[in-house]
Amino acid sequence: MRVIRRRRLAAVALCAAASAFSFAAPSAKAVILYRSATRNTSAPTGTNANSGWQWQGNWGGGFTGTPIGSKYFLTAAHIGGAVGQNIYFGGKNHLATQMWDDPSTDLRIYKISDTFSSWAPIYTGTSETGKHAIVFGRGTTRGSAVTKNNVTKGWKWGTQDKTRSWGENTVSGNINGGTGLGSLLKFTFNRSGTTGALYNEGALSTGDSGGAVFINDNGKWKLAGINYLVDGPFSLSGTNGSGFNASIYDKGGLYVGGDGAWSYTSDTSSDVPGNWYATRVSSRASWIKSIVGTISTGATPVASSSSISATAVPEPASLGLIAIGATAFLRRRRRK
Repeated sequence: MRVIRRRRLAAVALCAAASAFSFAAPSAKAVILYRSATRNTSAPTGTNANSGWQWQGNWGGGFTGTPIGSKYFLTAAHIGGAVGQNIYFGGKNHLATQMWDDPSTDLRIYKISDTFSSWAPIYTGTSETGKHAIVFGRGTTRGSAVTKNNVTKGWKWGTQDKTRSWGENTVSGNINGGTGLGSLLKFTFNRSGTTGALYNEGALSTGDSGGAVFINDNGKWKLAGINYLVDGPFSLSGTNGSGFNASIYDKGGLYVGGDGAWSYTSDTSSDVPGNWYATRVSSRASWIKSIVGTISTGATPVASSSSISATAVPEPASLGLIAIGATAFLRRRRRK
């Protein structure tokens, strides 16, 4: 395993798999829902139809890549992966032959040897905040409830089965992560988002890294983010060795941060939602264009929504620590 850069503090990179820690929080897997332990494992329908499911390919053992051109796909750098591996998309494998890491963020672009049948349009505006979003990933099931004083606060991350799933959320803002992290889209996980457009209110778990966030831009679904970080780890007591990873909708009464750096969140009558973050694609549109040549910002051909194989390459597994300015972040970086 190799651990990649940065400092410490309190949010975890969604990278990979195992539950090892000493300041290590887990990575993100299948999208966890507030309303139900049953995940959304088939393509969204109705007003969420064609919202990005059709542009998610299996990459890196338990992760995801999103085609953004006839020969290119976008994913997260911290999940690993390499030239010579295949992304499974559109019913077949495509060999990765070249790779570019963004010097300013966690984004990574691969070029394939043949061509994709379809690719995602990219959002290049600056008005993500407040927009309805659909998030995709291959993370865990929803595990056991996290309770404090007999009140449920969220759920631990369950089994990592590499199943693709999706959830909904709203972009609550963007933050400057600083050197190496760049601009990040911020999302909250709360219990108010369980009706209407947010019936499928979702949060990330280990393995969701590299998955895509699509926003609805005037009726068109466009790629806006690549899954990166989540709050955590958490503890009920704040003692060393008591940490766990979870999708939390009320941090009140819990500790967050990791051994040696636990910070208590006051328990009040109002929820203190947990957060998750995605690298903001629009902020790096120029870099993407410098590699891909041209980027699609409108409609592109729609690929088949057929299910994809979930047994590609070895599963990743490690995490490194990081920090985002004054905001604390834990960041897991890698794989087996």
